[in-house]
Amino acid sequence: MPSSHSEHHLINTQRELDELVDHMRSCGTFAFDTEFIPEETYEPELCLIQVATTERLGVVDPRVIPKLSVFWDAVVDPAMRVVVHAGSEDLRICNLQTERLPEKVFDIQLAAGLVGSAYPASLGVLVQRFLGRSVLSSETRTDWRKRPLSPSQIEYALDDVRYLLPIADSLENRLRELGRLEWLNEETSMLMSEIAMRDSADRWTRISGIHTLNRRGLEIARRLYKWRLETAQTNNRPVRQLIRDDLLIGIAKRQPKSRTDLENLRDFNRPGLIKASGEIMRIVDEARQMPDDQLPRLPDRVDDLPGSGMLLGILTAALAYACNKAQVSQSLVATMGDLKDLVRWSLDGRPAADPPFLLRSWRAELCGQLLMDVLEGKKMMRVSDPSGPVPITIE
Repeated sequence: MPSSHSEHHLINTQRELDELVDHMRSCGTFAFDTEFIPEETYEPELCLIQVATTERLGVVDPRVIPKLSVFWDAVVDPAMRVVVHAGSEDLRICNLQTERLPEKVFDIQLAAGLVGSAYPASLGVLVQRFLGRSVLSSETRTDWRKRPLSPSQIEYALDDVRYLLPIADSLENRLRELGRLEWLNEETSMLMSEIAMRDSADRWTRISGIHTLNRRGLEIARRLYKWRLETAQTNNRPVRQLIRDDLLIGIAKRQPKSRTDLENLRDFNRPGLIKASGEIMRIVDEARQMPDDQLPRLPDRVDDLPGSGMLLGILTAALAYACNKAQVSQSLVATMGDLKDLVRWSLDGRPAADPPFLLRSWRAELCGQLLMDVLEGKKMMRVSDPSGPVPITIE
């Protein structure tokens, strides 16, 4: 594990960064993390980059170094192995900077969930479990934009990367023993796809409350979501600072017929929204003119079935049984939405061209087929150990 002497760690010149990147490339593997402010702009304001190799630690000050591209080029170099913890936001910054993502990512949070740790586990929990150490917590409310950084702030920042490489080595060995390295590769590929889609207008169907809308309302929501995203990107403003999800759904549900109707909606009284009301009404009017047969449609929801609560409860218990038996984090394997998709797919006649998430790849082996057997009545569930962590058996 690299040294902990902070006086050698602060990198605030281009020459020092170039030297660090050369060292990273010579190692072939490195860990990194970032400190950023996400609330005030569309693209997070990058305040700090922390780097660890097996030999060195570094804290890069991106606010004073003119050419950070040399660092991001190393991150996305296909020859480099990049270790992160809960790295989706850090990798999103990379994607925003380069329009590329690294090919060899090892996220220790994902990996730990595949060997029995809770998911998502904090870095402190993983450091304690795999290394028996504690991490500092004294700088949790630091404003990373302020300079100069104190020695304690630098040490705190370095703790975000100091332990990542040894934990990754331990997890990789365990995954290899269990034959689950390919599982991690598949999860990482999905994570990369999710990051790449993060800034896509196609994510409108994920808004909370979208299923409460009729088809006309769906078209309004789709158009408003696209307008909000493009406006945020153009003006570098946070998406939800323009219009919150709940208000977007409210507009799509009420479908106002005039600016007066729109401005009378609850919470539509901020100056920014009033200023944009003409543009928003134009979007609503265009959606109102869309022919009925061209309006979007969402799949029916399992919640609409009379016995959906009981059915999903049974499947949740079966999922917990399978995950406990395999020592895999249940929250990593599936969400309630995934269980609903499985039920809906079964009720829709099981179209072979569109298998649900739980019947693909390693999840099918781990729990998908078991869940289908329970759903079809081929396997029975009984209480076997009322005082145990999983009190049921499925046979």
